[in-house]
Amino acid sequence: MYGLEIWNFNEKSGRLISIPIKPPNTVDIRRQSSGIFIKRVTQEADQESPNFNSAARDAFERLTDTTRLDYLSQKTTDPGVGVAGALWSDATTSKPLAVVQHGVQSISSSVHRRVSLLAGLPTHNHGHENANSVLWREVDSLAEDPDQSFAKAGFKLAAGIPFDIRGYRGIVVFYANPHADARKLRDDANSQLIQFAAQFIGSAAAIHNPIQNAILAKNRRPISNWKRLRVKIMAVIKFQRPCIRRRSRSGSFGSPSMRRVDSFKLGMRRVASFAMNREDSLKILSDATSRLKKDIEKTVIDVQYASKAKGMKWWQKVQGGHAMTPPAFNIQQCMWTFVGVGSTHTMLSWLDSFIVSKSAGKYQLVLGPLGALTTLQYNLTAAPASQPRNAIFSQIIALSTCYFLHQIQDMDRCHRCALAPAIVTTTTAWLGIIHPPAGATSVVFSYDGYKLEDMLIFLGGVSIAIFLAVVINNLSDKRQYPSTKWMH
Repeated sequence: MYGLEIWNFNEKSGRLISIPIKPPNTVDIRRQSSGIFIKRVTQEADQESPNFNSAARDAFERLTDTTRLDYLSQKTTDPGVGVAGALWSDATTSKPLAVVQHGVQSISSSVHRRVSLLAGLPTHNHGHENANSVLWREVDSLAEDPDQSFAKAGFKLAAGIPFDIRGYRGIVVFYANPHADARKLRDDANSQLIQFAAQFIGSAAAIHNPIQNAILAKNRRPISNWKRLRVKIMAVIKFQRPCIRRRSRSGSFGSPSMRRVDSFKLGMRRVASFAMNREDSLKILSDATSRLKKDIEKTVIDVQYASKAKGMKWWQKVQGGHAMTPPAFNIQQCMWTFVGVGSTHTMLSWLDSFIVSKSAGKYQLVLGPLGALTTLQYNLTAAPASQPRNAIFSQIIALSTCYFLHQIQDMDRCHRCALAPAIVTTTTAWLGIIHPPAGATSVVFSYDGYKLEDMLIFLGGVSIAIFLAVVINNLSDKRQYPSTKWMH
């Protein structure tokens, strides 16, 4: 076993959140917050192994070394995206089918046992022989992205075991050694151990939040106790003031000579206290001025160091990171892209010519942003920005924004072309439906005075491109489109 990951499914956002694992015997503190727990280095990344590969070592460090600038920190992912998302989708979608199969298998076993008893034949328990089986998947077949780093680093076999601890749902992803004996890996005892270990790990992750809440409540307890004590002290002082005032008033009565003496003493005390307060005030003002001067000098020094550090970090980023160039597609994948893009744009171009000829040039299908759409659909099929949900809703937002901006008569084309993409990109990012072709759509439709009919025709072209991408991509054994649910 190479390592494992823990992912928690957030019911509100509908996304998977990575749970960081801190090994107890880690010497390097900088590597403790990695999302993947490494039990041993993969053979492709181990320099002492005959299967060592320098590219695999670089990919392995990108996944585990948090000090690198190109560290792949995947804290969240959508179901169906990446290794964890694909395993989670398989586990959640196949659960009802597994329940039905288990029920049918139980009924079949019961009937077989009764017939065997009546016939006097020996009975065998086949009901739960595969109950603890673990399905190991190849990482290459889970995701076809060009930047897939798990397979490059040697994590080529993965299995996802879901858990549900009193509503705390998630999945534990195990990475196995593909060079090991397959019979030992798929042994019933080993599979049962992995199943129980996943539930135990899920329980440890589920209890983390209650422990943190208990620690916070314990830390807040002294603060709340001090607040209650302060209220009591203030109440005692407030109720004690009338008694002191009544005593001072009752002691002021006496002879007129005593009153004059008391008034003289009181006046002298006021003069002395005034002089003393003046000296104290000057001293306090001098101390405050010196402290303010020291604080300003310290602030200036801190700002200088912070600016210098920020500038050095910015210059280091400008020079470029250590990320490797994404690998190129093979010939088979390039042919699928060529066929898909060519077929889609042939259909869209024919539709544009048909609309222009039938409407005598009054209406047309804008083809510019559709080129960016097909690039995403056939080259980055698993990317969230390529999914049909993002494409449809973001294009509707872009077209609606351009339509309403055209209704403002006093706005010129320069400001309209700048405001439309700013509104569209910000809105789609806020709603979580980022789609780059929508930015191109907002610029194109805000530049010229397109009619509402042209916008509806363009939306129909987007629907046609999505339909063809779903049909063509899924004909390939290495592709799946869409990789997420249609409506999430």
